[in-house]
Amino acid sequence: MHPTETHPSSTPARECQQPGYDFVRPSVLLGRRDYLSVLLRLIAMELYKLRRRPLTRISALIALFTTFLVFFALFLFSTGDDSGQVVRLLLPPTSINIAVQTALTPFTILIIILAGSAAGGEYTQGTIRLLFTRGPTRTQFLLAKVGAMLICCILGISGLSISGLVIGYLLSLLRQVPDSGSFLTTSWLLHTFLFLLLAIVNWFIFAVIALFFGILGRSSAAGIGGGIVWYLLEPIIGQVCQLSSELVQGPVSTFLRALPDYLIGNNLATLMAHQGYYIFGSSSISTLPDAEALAVLLAYIVLLLGIAGWLNHRRDITN
Repeated sequence: MHPTETHPSSTPARECQQPGYDFVRPSVLLGRRDYLSVLLRLIAMELYKLRRRPLTRISALIALFTTFLVFFALFLFSTGDDSGQVVRLLLPPTSINIAVQTALTPFTILIIILAGSAAGGEYTQGTIRLLFTRGPTRTQFLLAKVGAMLICCILGISGLSISGLVIGYLLSLLRQVPDSGSFLTTSWLLHTFLFLLLAIVNWFIFAVIALFFGILGRSSAAGIGGGIVWYLLEPIIGQVCQLSSELVQGPVSTFLRALPDYLIGNNLATLMAHQGYYIFGSSSISTLPDAEALAVLLAYIVLLLGIAGWLNHRRDITN
């Protein structure tokens, strides 16, 4: 009998299939397994999901189109203004304020919708149980959503501010308005950066509120509804407390008068007004110190994320 011929290339394959060999070539490269690397990959995953959602694209288009409409309306009004005061609103530094206020006033609700759907959607769609059994910790999944929302706030405020500057400048060219640029100093640039940073914090803190309610209520509706109700009720509560403090006397009046100083909107408005004094020359009527306002905002963020993290860690998601 002739000896059985063995093909040389088949030997390594057979040896790798033997029980004694532990080497298995992975089909997927998982990357580094340390805490930060896993967290960064989870943030990238959250951003990918947000980018693929039609809601995100529609929200971005609505924000850009509304910014264009605001500046175009100013351009139309400037055609009937012979003094030239209206057309100067199309140029910096005033155009920055208009772009930021346009982003903060109506579009805070959009970031609330994105954040609430990102947190509560995992419960609504039933994917939360699958996520929590894939290796990363529950804290990493929560921090990934927070990080993704922070990046969305940075991109949103920066994009709308730059868009407002460009649109306003291009429209001002049609009116042939001279731009001196004398305001461009190192101090002005620093305060403008802080002003935009505070606008980002404004969006981010309401995104955190939506994440909190989304995890608390375990649904997108709870996250979106809770965030919007908070956003709309805060100004009303501040006005009611201010009016009620004038109708009563004693410690109750003092308490009601001090309560609006601990609301998110009032502290954000205080910080932005203080920076606006250096950027736009506007006067600030708030007497709250910046350190106290920052401490209040930081306390809100830590408290809301702390409770959300505790719920996220302790909750039973078996059913």
